[in-house]
Amino acid sequence: MYQNLKKALVVLGFTATLFMTSCSSDKNDSEASGTENYVIMSGESTNPFSGYITSFGNTLPSGQFSNIKTSSKQILGSLGMRTIGKYFYKMANFQYEAGVQKFSVTATGEIKDEGFIACGKAVLGSAQYTVVNETTGFYFDGDRGTLKIQKFNPSTMQRTGEIDLSATLANNAVEYISVGQNCLMVKEGKLFANIHYGKSASKGFLDAVDDKIRFAVIDIATGTLDKVTTFTTGSPQQVCWFTDNSMWDLGDDGALYFCTLGKVAGGASKILRFKAGATDIDTTWKLEMDDYKLNGCFVNVIAKGEKIYTRIPTESLKSDFSNLYGDIWSPTIIDINTKAATTISGIPVCEFKGNEEAMVEVDGKIHFLISNTSLGTNGVYKVEGTTGTQLFNLTQGGRIVGFGKSK
Repeated sequence: MYQNLKKALVVLGFTATLFMTSCSSDKNDSEASGTENYVIMSGESTNPFSGYITSFGNTLPSGQFSNIKTSSKQILGSLGMRTIGKYFYKMANFQYEAGVQKFSVTATGEIKDEGFIACGKAVLGSAQYTVVNETTGFYFDGDRGTLKIQKFNPSTMQRTGEIDLSATLANNAVEYISVGQNCLMVKEGKLFANIHYGKSASKGFLDAVDDKIRFAVIDIATGTLDKVTTFTTGSPQQVCWFTDNSMWDLGDDGALYFCTLGKVAGGASKILRFKAGATDIDTTWKLEMDDYKLNGCFVNVIAKGEKIYTRIPTESLKSDFSNLYGDIWSPTIIDINTKAATTISGIPVCEFKGNEEAMVEVDGKIHFLISNTSLGTNGVYKVEGTTGTQLFNLTQGGRIVGFGKSK
């Protein structure tokens, strides 16, 4: 069973080695562009995941086209990105070395390296990050201590200190404990960092030892721990994951929504939330994947307009994970209040998109990144109501793993 899981996750870069040499072009020293830019990231599905980051300026891409242009940035570790304001971030640099990488688009349309904070590679999840504002950000670096949250300045891309929770969170009865390894969420001036109880051998990799979800709630202004909040799920749970797919979203209703993986192929995956004004998980609301597809798994979430946008597999995940990476993931809308699910028409099922931010909000609309080799589909679909329309399809440069717009 675990050999097949490892194979599927290696395809996604979860266990790939981060000792790669650069194949990128020379750094452009021009200033970051002040205009809006649509950016596409694509990459190969095998290690070292070589690919391209390309700016298409302020014109929304459409039709069939290559993601390889003279201005493209060729990189290793092309496994996803997040768009934050006029900048883009990822959890490895262009040479596929672990750390927090920031980049932008210059006035001439080239990709500019805006700074990199190197992290250790002994613990999965190192370089997990969140950006609060122009001067405040947080990240996890297992080599600096699994019970410490690192602080950085996104403007200068320099580490500025740490929040050490070792004295508070240490527990000799637990083999392995980490804080912020899988998710660092922000809401209403608070940082919500997951606390993981696992095993020393696997260091947080699908090894939850009890049925409790724990979060450290930290006041961002003072850097002090307000509380540890605990929620009982009834089964061991992995909260979020280790990659550029954050698996959480601050909804337009002010609530934080996040995914739990459950037993991955054994059921119990959920979407839970912290309501606006609350620092405890809402005990009155949850989405259970098993209510939609037994032994499925939530891996994407956006909350907008009283709807949850996600993917639901069309078949149960097999215990040996042999179908995890198959074209079985169906774009779906779930009503937050009634919990009724609607399959989005016009968008095909696609491969597993658990590594990248495969749903994004661009120009006020929800967009799905879709790759389905058998259909020749490799692009982005925009959702209007419960219908999706394809905006573009990539013909060259690898499978689509990122789409965003600087602003």
